[in-house]
Amino acid sequence: MSSSSSSSKAWDNRTRFVVYGQVFLFLLAWSVAMSRLIAGRFWDAKHNEENLEAVIANEDSPKALVHVIKEFFLSYYTTRFVVFCPHVVGAILWWNLYFLQLIPSIRQKYRRFHRILGRVLMVCAIFQTVSGVGLAYMGNSSTIKLMSYMIAVSVLYCVYNACYFAAIAKDIPKHKYWAMRLVGYQQTIALQRLFMGLLVVSHRTGWGGLYPAYDKDDGATMEKLFEDSFACSVPTAMIITEWYLAGYYGWTDTKKEIKPVKA
Repeated sequence: MSSSSSSSKAWDNRTRFVVYGQVFLFLLAWSVAMSRLIAGRFWDAKHNEENLEAVIANEDSPKALVHVIKEFFLSYYTTRFVVFCPHVVGAILWWNLYFLQLIPSIRQKYRRFHRILGRVLMVCAIFQTVSGVGLAYMGNSSTIKLMSYMIAVSVLYCVYNACYFAAIAKDIPKHKYWAMRLVGYQQTIALQRLFMGLLVVSHRTGWGGLYPAYDKDDGATMEKLFEDSFACSVPTAMIITEWYLAGYYGWTDTKKEIKPVKA
């Protein structure tokens, strides 16, 4: 493939959508999740447990918030802290480093850095996945458990193939193919934050008729929103990833012969 055709393919509308979408999700993950966790010293379980207990004890706290804290957030710093902490550490490292692997100039000029960072990111992906399964398993939601198990199997399969084709088979195009799929599937958590926001808007406005009329003390519906956001984010991440890969490799064009793109 010529450099001009490679360049045009690299920045077609499909790729622009995915790249700009990743930038948006990165900012969303930082603003909604990572910055809050770091500011709240997520590594200090006792500090966070005391803060959440104070919210629960405050009579002015919305009952819906208290319900969600009791059902989900409080256990992150008590019974589930042993898996919650490594999950957050893995997520912070992944989200702040993974995009360096996608920049062609870095891959080509700094191959040793690319290989070392790749190993670090694979470990981070495994940490996130295993600890995420632990969080789900130790929780009470069957929906979150099923979604977590589904994405865990998919992510670990991508990690295995990306490592196998890089380290053993020495097939860089196939390594790149599975690494790109891994990156796409890992967008699940940021998408969960996005869908949570959209579903909250739906609940508040009644749009779509998905939930009962908004009641600030309705904790059961807030819990359902949290579960539904996972049910939306997992298939969305997978569908968008497969849609992008199909276009990237020319599989959507029936007039072209299917050939792997060079790394």
